[in-house]
Amino acid sequence: MWKVENEFAIRLGGNTYIDTPNLIAYQGKPIFRVRRNQEDGTIGIDFDVFDKTGQRIATFKKGIVAQGDSENYQIETGHQIYTVTERATGRIIARVQRRDVPDAELEIQVHMYLPNGFLLDAGPESTNLGGITMTGGVIKNCSVGIAID
Repeated sequence: MWKVENEFAIRLGGNTYIDTPNLIAYQGKPIFRVRRNQEDGTIGIDFDVFDKTGQRIATFKKGIVAQGDSENYQIETGHQIYTVTERATGRIIARVQRRDVPDAELEIQVHMYLPNGFLLDAGPESTNLGGITMTGGVIKNCSVGIAID
């Protein structure tokens, strides 16, 4: 059984979220949902990946790729790292590392769009949101780390 987690550290886009269950929310709805497996303690994250037209191209469940458009995107799964890469450009659209992450339990990188076409660019070093760049930040004990309206 998986439950909503309260104690964790996750790196997303060069920033660390500690005990913040909703890393990013869009119009009041969480984009990234953090949960922990009660049996083995594994932390997972659920999120949908959209293209610029608002079409869902992949879904991550419990930190792994559960569904994806394998015609236009290369889907890679393994024991530690899961990625969705755009075939036409070679650009990594979403990446989740589940093991061997320094000072965190998960590391996530995304270059994806929200359903309205807003680009969320959270690469390995920084997060870019509408002209603002965040890097090396720590967001701790918040109900929502970043709220986008």
